[in-house]
Amino acid sequence: MVEIYPKCLSRSFSVEFLKRLESGWREIFEILHKIGKGVISDIEHIEVTFLDDDEMARLHGEFLGDATTTDVITFDHGELLIGVETAKRQSLEFETSIHREIALYGIHGMLHLAGFDDRDSPEAKLMERRQKDLFSKVFADLV
Repeated sequence: MVEIYPKCLSRSFSVEFLKRLESGWREIFEILHKIGKGVISDIEHIEVTFLDDDEMARLHGEFLGDATTTDVITFDHGELLIGVETAKRQSLEFETSIHREIALYGIHGMLHLAGFDDRDSPEAKLMERRQKDLFSKVFADLV
């Protein structure tokens, strides 16, 4: 099960988009859950919270010692924090949509829960390929 909490006051999203994310992320969660790798195999529920830059920076500093904003923070108990303002900036930078960026951040966080790591180059490339494959399979309609 995947639940979304849009607590970001700087941006609101349509109910249709939130439902689309929830169904897509649920499908990805089920795919990764079946693989049985990482802590995702022990998690029955994922909570995704949308936050603005200030709150993302505060929590990034509190939990990871880096008080700058970021795109996604993943906690091993199945909580993902997504930086909506970062998604907006990166959508402009990469000439994509904020919807695409947010969908990718959720996939990225779930891949961390599935044991993927993007700190070293070979594994980062594997994680990036897996992220693109999952996005294409589930969210191809988001541009």
